[in-house]
Parts: sequence; structure tokens; C-alpha cells
Amino acid sequence: MAQLWDDDISPRTISRALKKIGFTRKKTYGYQERDQQQREAFIAQIQHMEPEGLVYLDEAGMNSQDSDYPYGYCQEGQRFHTLKSGKRQGRVSYMAAWCYQQLLTPFTFEGCCNRTVFELWLEFILIPTLKPGQTLVLDNATFHKGGRQAELVEAAQCRLLYLRPYSPDLNKIEKCWSWLKARIRHCT
Repeated sequence: MAQLWDDDISPRTISRALKKIGFTRKKTYGYQERDQQQREAFIAQIQHMEPEGLVYLDEAGMNSQDSDYPYGYCQEGQRFHTLKSGKRQGRVSYMAAWCYQQLLTPFTFEGCCNRTVFELWLEFILIPTLKPGQTLVLDNATFHKGGRQAELVEAAQCRLLYLRPYSPDLNKIEKCWSWLKARIRHCT
């Protein structure tokens, strides 16, 4: 857009102008695949369930660069020095369950989550705390499907329920992760 302008104008100036009139930067993919009917069917499905019977699962992670700011301010002509080293450090991931206003079985580990890590957490940490008849609500991450998850959950006399595509707002633990991630960034 800045290139189409006759005068010398920067993309940042256009961005600020668009923000002033109510436009914000968005992802360019994803939500067209959201199906409102599927979302309403999911809500209807869980509405009649007792809150104690719904257990929301999720995982998240942070790299050391997540709290790094790409710019800073200093006097003209002087170099801006960051407070962090430029060395890349490992990723810290965490997962937990949320049931009836209570965080259950939080678990942190180094590296990224995969099917093996998820199944071990499910089998040895979460399932022993579940009551028969509870429903586990998961997002559609690839490592949540396949493997031994269904058989482990069925053996605990519980069931799996997957969120509809592009519905993070229906996952109660998502709010908890946002709060936790903000607190961790604030502390570093």
C-alpha cells in the first residue's frame, strides 16, 4: 500500500493510520474454515453436562525469544543494547487440565510437545486423578489423535471430545494459559 502512494510514506505510517480508524492486523488464514453450526452443536453437546464432568486439556510453550522485543529507544547516534543475550536457549513447554475452576496436574518440560510426551502425561499423571464418567475436551493438535489416547481414556471409563476447528474460545484453559504466559513474560 505504501508503494502505491505518490509521496514518501512508510508502511508503519499506514499501519498507524489504519489502527486509528479501527483496522487491526490479522492473520491471513484460518477462520474461514470455522463452521458455526459445528460450534453450536458442540456447545449444545456440553451444555447439559455437569461442570465437574468436563476436563479441558491444553499445552503451550515459550522460547527464550518470546519475551524479546525487536526494537528499543535510545539517543540518536548511540547503539541500543538489549538486556538479553543473543544465545538461543531451549523451549519450555507446559500442559495441564482445567476442571470446575481448578487447575489439575500441571506439568512442565523442556522441548516441544509430541504424542509420546502427551501420552505419558495422560497415562501417569492425569488419568489417575480422573473420576469415571468425566469427559476430556481437547483441541485438534495432531498428537492428540491416534496413538493410545483413546484406549487410555476408555480404560479410565472416561471419554474424549474434540473442540471444533478454530474454536480456542471454547477451551476454558486457553484463558488460563494467556494469563500464565503474561505473568511469565512480566517476571523475566
